[in-house]
Amino acid sequence: MVASAKETKTSRRAKDRLHHVHARAGIRQEGLRRALGPELRGIWGIAEDAEPGRVREIVLLRLNRVLERFADPLMPEIVWTAYNLGVDPVHGGVGMVGRIRTMVGRGRVPVSERTCTRRFYDFLGSVKNSLDGFQEDLTGEDFRVAARWIAENVRPERERSPRDPVPSVMRMFLDGTVWGPADEAGAPVPARLGAHGDWLCVFTDERLLAEYRAVTGAGWGRIRHRTGREVVLAAAGRAAATGVLVNPRPTRGAGIHAALPLSPESVARLAVRR
Repeated sequence: MVASAKETKTSRRAKDRLHHVHARAGIRQEGLRRALGPELRGIWGIAEDAEPGRVREIVLLRLNRVLERFADPLMPEIVWTAYNLGVDPVHGGVGMVGRIRTMVGRGRVPVSERTCTRRFYDFLGSVKNSLDGFQEDLTGEDFRVAARWIAENVRPERERSPRDPVPSVMRMFLDGTVWGPADEAGAPVPARLGAHGDWLCVFTDERLLAEYRAVTGAGWGRIRHRTGREVVLAAAGRAAATGVLVNPRPTRGAGIHAALPLSPESVARLAVRR
């Protein structure tokens, strides 16, 4: 189905409005509803008469849905600092740049301000892409939890339920984007590690892949990005038993411990969710 010119324009306006969300005091700014604009409010399901508290709750929940797709452990700290959640109120109103600078200065992340800013805009790009897709319904329980996060100025935790057959960290990997070597047809290229078996090596950040290539001189013909789920299903579909190796280190013998081995049960669940 081809989007109409009106739909395309609406989507573009909504994506432009995303830059107003992290501005100034972030989700705590006065006039957040107005800053979102009618197009973004419509996509996110924010009613015209929504109270300011409900607007903040919906924005937080929509952002968190996207953040859950990222496996990078630094992303929650970076993202919520940018949006002014879990930030010291004294520094909350200094703007995104000021909040990130304070975060780095206090040593809360082991990377530079420039890296934090780049990763935040990677996240923002994913939020923009999400606007073109299906928006999940939000429940009363969602709103209750979001209200607590805002009232207590705490960040969403990655929940791990014992009833959940796929742990949270696995779910983040499956839904997130990874980069890896591909053959001319675009299929993942396996690494054959002898007694350790066959592995599909992927990287959760293009920067990590570039560093690996620079150190090892790996001469892959093509690089392709895909979701973690696509990589796992590709591994499961190979004749030889194959695992998925995440962010291998560019030194001999390192990185095997970072693998996500496949089991028949997990493959069956992934195939159903495909």
